[in-house]
This record gives sequence, C-alpha cells and structure tokens, in this order.
Amino acid sequence: MVVRNVINALTWFMLGMLFMARFYCHNLGITSGTMYIGWDTVVFTLGGLGAIHLLMWFDPSFKE
Repeated sequence: MVVRNVINALTWFMLGMLFMARFYCHNLGITSGTMYIGWDTVVFTLGGLGAIHLLMWFDPSFKE
C-alpha cells in the first residue's frame, strides 16, 4: 500500500512538471534544442506512466 501511494504521488508530480515544462516551452517560443519538450515527449512519458500503473493494477504483489 505504501509503495503504491508513493508511485501515485510521483506520477502526479511528474505529470504536473511535464505539462508545466511543455507550456513553458510553448509560451517562450522554444521550438528546438535540448530544453525543448514536444508533444512526442509528452505522449512517450504518459505511455510509460500508464504502463507502470497497468503493471500495478494487474500485478498481484501490489494488491492490498
């Protein structure tokens, strides 16, 4: 239960930071370079976080 709550908290933290960074790039007009966060990065990160949550949902070791 504790591990699941920590993963949920870190997921929401990462989602918030990801969208803040994306809109930061959009508002400042950053369109390339190492500091650029594009929608492809957002989709890739959301897919990874979704996969972690699916693992937690289906893996019996994460059950209460």
